Amino acid sequence: MATTKQIFEYDGDIISADLSNIRICPGPCNNTMEEPEPSVNTSNNYFKPYSGGRYARFCYPINNTQTLVLKNLRICASCHSRYLEFSEENCTEELMSDAKIIMKKLEKNQV
Repeated sequence: MATTKQIFEYDGDIISADLSNIRICPGPCNNTMEEPEPSVNTSNNYFKPYSGGRYARFCYPINNTQTLVLKNLRICASCHSRYLEFSEENCTEELMSDAKIIMKKLEKNQV
């Protein structure tokens, strides 16, 4: 498993994380269970998308100048819906709060 130093990359005001090898939902939910291996019955797989693909990138504002960019991520349906809703409605404060939760969650769950 990757270490925290390997997950976050800092480039000016952009903090990015390539989550290709992360098997937990990186979203703000409190779920830290590893994603199960794909099965024939995908109705039991709560990660999106069910095809096994990944979302290319989600962007969360951290504050007025910094942005958290999550790349190559798989995310649970609840966090995905939350991100879409907040993004579409331009709920900046909620996205900032989620960014802080996400960073803590990723740091806490990496060895």
